[in-house]
Amino acid sequence: MIQTSQELKNLIPLIYQNFHMPLFLLSKDMKIIGYPQQFFELEEDYFTHFINKQDIIKYKIYTCFHENETYFCFAYILDDVQFICIGPYFPRKITSQDHPSDFPFLKHVISTYKINDFINLPYAHHEITSQLIFIYQVITGQILKAEELKLNYREASVQPLKQENSLEQEIFKIRENPLHDFSYSYEKKIINYIQSENSTAARILMSELMQIKDERQLSQSQIQSIKYKLVAVITLFTRAVIDVGVPIAKAYTLSDVYIMKVDQAQSIDQLHKSVSDAIIDFTKLVKRYKNIQNPHWVKECKNYISHHLHQSISLNDLADLVGMNPSYLSTQFKKVTHQSIKQYINEKKVQEAQFLIQTSHYSLAEISDILQFSSQSHFHKVFKAVTGLSPSEYKNKH
Repeated sequence: MIQTSQELKNLIPLIYQNFHMPLFLLSKDMKIIGYPQQFFELEEDYFTHFINKQDIIKYKIYTCFHENETYFCFAYILDDVQFICIGPYFPRKITSQDHPSDFPFLKHVISTYKINDFINLPYAHHEITSQLIFIYQVITGQILKAEELKLNYREASVQPLKQENSLEQEIFKIRENPLHDFSYSYEKKIINYIQSENSTAARILMSELMQIKDERQLSQSQIQSIKYKLVAVITLFTRAVIDVGVPIAKAYTLSDVYIMKVDQAQSIDQLHKSVSDAIIDFTKLVKRYKNIQNPHWVKECKNYISHHLHQSISLNDLADLVGMNPSYLSTQFKKVTHQSIKQYINEKKVQEAQFLIQTSHYSLAEISDILQFSSQSHFHKVFKAVTGLSPSEYKNKH
């Protein structure tokens, strides 16, 4: 049992080092007064925006679901410390294919961080239950049962999104609802229609889907709730068209346009029109780029490059991938695509750099390092050759 706040503060880095669990100490007004220095530094009042201390004190340990994160909080009074919060945890392991902009949590980080810090954010795994029980007992001296980790949200009746926890089986699941499978089936069909260039069928299904009363209200305002859902839908469209060959920059640019239209809509009719127009334009992108025929080995090379932008990519790597002589591969790639492999890699890395400049907190030096440029001057040279602007000029414009 921890008996002084200093002992508690000394325990924080040990818990993070051994269990990869970020433990935050909170004051009586829910302000952060202690956290692991190896983790992200958050805004001091971060927890005040979504955790009510009255909820914490009702339970032995309180499980809070916020955005796509999970936190475990309990009251423990030692000097200026009033509450302890462990988290965030994410439903799955983050990979290099994820983008920081997809994680609202990172908007509240005030310290600088690197791509590896992002990828190593904690996620739900099979040992979480036992680790939480152990840490709770070390701090409080009390025994915590696994069932008590689930108690608070099973009893809660006013949560906007009721969630069912299965910590023992490694995952956090959204509450069971037969309409979820129904909506998912619709979404898959809509995406398939977009990818097969049938915007009419996609729009008909989308109209039907928007009429379904699924009771999943994401806001007290009906129109705001629909906006949130449509932003998620547009994100699905974006990823879907990228999967069939639409350039990432083109897809994300169109996504930004329609997310802005959704945000500015003043009525449900305007929202319906925006998502209908989005389907038409995403389908047009597919028509424009999907039919650009490339040999299978070119597609393999391009796919490998797009999934390894954060690594150094060599001609030999690609040659081994497709089973071709490096010199022959280089010659044939340029003949088919009208670009050298080096030019193509540089173009894709610059597109990723543009994305990171617009959506992350990384410095230009960090972005250069993340994308494995040999030096900052090399990054500057390649970026300007592709865009006509230096990285700093591009950053100032965006």
